[in-house]
Amino acid sequence: MSNAMTNTLITFSLLAVATTGSMATESIADDDPGKRSNVYIDDTAELSSSGWKAMISNAFPHKVQASGRWFEPAPIPRPFGVSKDMTPFSDEMRARLRDNSTDGLIVVKDGVIVQQYFRFGFDIDDIHSIHSVGKVFTSFAIQPIYDGIGPDGLNRRLDEYLPRLEGKFFGLSTLGQALDMQNGMEWTENYEDPTTATMLSGPVSGWEPLDPEKGPESWYERMFDFPKYGEHGKTWVYNNASVMAASFAAASIADRHFSDLVQASYDTLGFEDRSWYTANQFNELSAEGGQAMSIRDFAKLGRFMLNTEGSVYVDDVWNEVADPDDPADAKFLAKYGKMFGADGYKNYWYSLGPDTILGLGSTGIILYVDRSKNLGIAKLSSFVQGQGAEEFSEMFAIIKEIANDF
Repeated sequence: MSNAMTNTLITFSLLAVATTGSMATESIADDDPGKRSNVYIDDTAELSSSGWKAMISNAFPHKVQASGRWFEPAPIPRPFGVSKDMTPFSDEMRARLRDNSTDGLIVVKDGVIVQQYFRFGFDIDDIHSIHSVGKVFTSFAIQPIYDGIGPDGLNRRLDEYLPRLEGKFFGLSTLGQALDMQNGMEWTENYEDPTTATMLSGPVSGWEPLDPEKGPESWYERMFDFPKYGEHGKTWVYNNASVMAASFAAASIADRHFSDLVQASYDTLGFEDRSWYTANQFNELSAEGGQAMSIRDFAKLGRFMLNTEGSVYVDDVWNEVADPDDPADAKFLAKYGKMFGADGYKNYWYSLGPDTILGLGSTGIILYVDRSKNLGIAKLSSFVQGQGAEEFSEMFAIIKEIANDF
C-alpha cells in the first residue's frame, strides 16, 4: 500500500465517529478504514455555553453568533514582558487545568508573564469569548466618564440621561445603581429555560438569530420592561439590563457612540490583537458580556487596576466593602459571600478583601487581581456545564493555589 493511501486511511480513521463499540483509547490499525456515522452528535444551538459547544462558540463567536463587529488593536500596543525562565506547571496542576476545561491561563507577576497553560489548538493570541467578565470591561470603558461626572452624575436617574426610559420603572434607578446592579427590576439568569430574561435577550443582543415574529429589536423595546422586584437601591439583582443601560448612559454623557468608548478603552490598555464584540442590527454592543479577545489582552485590564492612581473609579473598586446592614448588600452577600467569599461588589467587580478583586463569567472565565502581590491571573475555559457549581468551585481552588505560590 502506498504512503499516500496509508495516510488517507489513518486520517479517515481519526475523524470517524466509531460505531463498533471500540474505546477511544484503543489504537487504530493502519489498514482500518474506520466507519463514518450518519448521525450528528447534536446539530442544535441549545446549551451552547456548555461542553464542546462552548469550546466552539467561545473560540469562534464571529462565526457562531448572529451578528457583531471587530475592534482593532491599539495604535501603540503595550505587551507584557515574558519571563526567560518560565516555570512550567506541575503535571498534577496541568491535569487539574485540563480536567477543569481550561482553554488558556496566564499568570502575570510584576508585569511579566511567568507561567502559562494552553490546551491543544489554543494560543496566546487567539480570541475567546469572555462572557460576564465583559461587564468589568464595560465599566472600565465608562471609567473616564465615571471619574468626570462625580457622585452627582452617578446619582442622576437613568431616564435623565436616556429619555427612552421615561415612564419605565427601570428608568427611575440611577446610573450608580446600574453600575452596582441595584436596580429593582426583575431579571432571571436560568440558561436552561428559554423563557428567562437572559435567554430572551439573545436574539435582541445579537447572540442568537432574530425572532422571526419580532425581527430586529433594540434593547429599549422590551428588555427594560420586566416587573418590579424590589426598590431601587435596596435590592441586588444580577442582570444584564443594568450593564446595557450603563453603556447607553455613558455614550449619552460623552455624546459619542459607545463603540468609540470601547475602542478608546482598548487603546488605553494597549491591546495587541483584534477583538470581537457581539452587536445587534442597531449597533447596540452587547456590553453585558459579548466581548471576545485574546488572553494576553484580557489580562491587561488587571494591569490597569494594579497600576492606575488618581482614578475615583479604580479607588472605588478597591475600597468597596459591603455593609451587611444594607439591604442591597445583604442580598449580594447571601449569594456570593457564601459561594466564594466575596465581601463586596462595585462596578461589576467582585471584592475578596482589601487586596483582591475579580471578574467572573460563564463557562469558567476569571480575571483575578491581587495588588498585595502585584499579581494577575487570567483563565479562559469552556466548562462541561457552563454554570456548573462544581467546576466553578474547582476553578476557585486552582486560582487560589496558583496565587499562593507567589
